[in-house]
Amino acid sequence: MSTGDPVPGGLPIDASDWDGDWANNLDVDEAVATPSAAAGLDGIVDFARGRLVGLVEDARDSLVSQVRGLKELADLLLDNLPEGAEPVQRLVGSATGSIEAIADALAEKSVEELVDDGRELVRAQPAAAVGVAIAVGFLAGRMLKAARD
Repeated sequence: MSTGDPVPGGLPIDASDWDGDWANNLDVDEAVATPSAAAGLDGIVDFARGRLVGLVEDARDSLVSQVRGLKELADLLLDNLPEGAEPVQRLVGSATGSIEAIADALAEKSVEELVDDGRELVRAQPAAAVGVAIAVGFLAGRMLKAARD
């Protein structure tokens, strides 16, 4: 195949019209930060860490919102329980307090603090950590499958 022949699908692979300054001609959104080539490996690692922390913070904020929604749902259930359901009311009331405490703890902690807490949990209770990892993996798989469908 010569350089001017199209690739199956009709895309040419001839790069003879590219100039040496192609990177400066790209139309890149200024809001997207990218590591510079001069930064080296440390700069790339710092860039990746910063992006990862940003993604985790966004996920944490989303999780806090969902946990608060779960608390609102539990409050609604508590308000609509029939008379004579005191044992269920106590259970749901206790659960709403725990749910709110979890949401507050997640919202107040930085990503680094959450990672440190996770490390401490894994060291203290490795079996529980494996169970949580399996549950999170299962839920993540279900969410990805649902998003794809």
